[in-house]
Amino acid sequence: MFLFTNNPAQRASNLIHHDKSNKVRSLLSFCAFHFVDDGLTDSVYLLLPFIAAEFKLSYSQVGLLKGAFSGSMGLFQFPLSLLAERIGELTVIGAGTFGLTGGFLLLSRVHSFPGILFSLIVAKGMAAGQHGLSSSLVSKAFEVTGRRAAMGTYNFSGDMGKVFLPFLLALMINLWGWRQAITILSIGGFAAGAILWGLAREKKGPPLSHPSEEKLGLQGKGWGIRDRKSFPALLTIGVIDISVRTALLTFLPFLLLEKGIPVAQVGFGLTLLFAGGAIGKFACGVVAEWLGIVPMVVGTEVLTAAGILSLTWLPSPWIWVILPVVGVVLNGTSSVLYATVAEIIPPGARSRGYGLYYAITLGSGAISQWSMA
Repeated sequence: MFLFTNNPAQRASNLIHHDKSNKVRSLLSFCAFHFVDDGLTDSVYLLLPFIAAEFKLSYSQVGLLKGAFSGSMGLFQFPLSLLAERIGELTVIGAGTFGLTGGFLLLSRVHSFPGILFSLIVAKGMAAGQHGLSSSLVSKAFEVTGRRAAMGTYNFSGDMGKVFLPFLLALMINLWGWRQAITILSIGGFAAGAILWGLAREKKGPPLSHPSEEKLGLQGKGWGIRDRKSFPALLTIGVIDISVRTALLTFLPFLLLEKGIPVAQVGFGLTLLFAGGAIGKFACGVVAEWLGIVPMVVGTEVLTAAGILSLTWLPSPWIWVILPVVGVVLNGTSSVLYATVAEIIPPGARSRGYGLYYAITLGSGAISQWSMA
């Protein structure tokens, strides 16, 4: 089918098909980028014990590695969003994926503590812009309808990466050791990044022109924040949400042990929470499409508080039932908030808007984690 035809009805049908095809291509591409990014990122928690054992590191040194890895993400988040406005969002995302895999490849080759520290900073620092920029591009692809469902799908893909890639890495470590395993995973990630970059940048036919572009703020300058009261409120909710999530993840293992649950089952409890979180990121994004922003956020936050209290009050057999439910509402709020950023900031300023949002919320989460350490 051709976009250009003498038949107006056929042309309109072709334009709709082209638009839908580009939306699906964009969503699948950035979901896959998210899968690789979050999967490799969470693999570091699996690697740290092996690194600590090989280099005989103290707990403080392990904490420094983890803090530098997480901190570099918050530190470089906003600068990369500004860079994306000059050289293109997709360029920064692709370079970040190559930087992430390159940093892990370097990690498999260094034999000193400073080398390990440097490779982790390079890996996450270069990939720091992935979440904000991908969120920006996905929100633009679904500018008119389906944004929250798309953002929920995008967030869900990252959680799937957190489950699958560390599991794959664990299998390879048992076969070949951590250095060889991370080498193979890095090469695979680099190849996947190259394919995804090509898929995301491929266009079928001329880009569609939307009559509302100017109204949406594509030509706007500055921050472009439409509602200067709503954005701080959104940031406040985001900071509270991530701080609560960080606190629960930090203290949940101790709570489970306090209830008499064996150490061997603590990991299973966390898996239930993460599985519920993956479902929540997808489901809450979809439900928010028809329920609305405020009711969804209020509902998930109230249920999160109730779920956390129930974890402390209920006897241990109920824990296995409550944990996945808590995971759903604990992580579900984020999908609603990420999509709402796009409603406050027009497409022309959305890269820096998402960069600012992620920098502040993720930075607050890191500060919350360090303050509890």
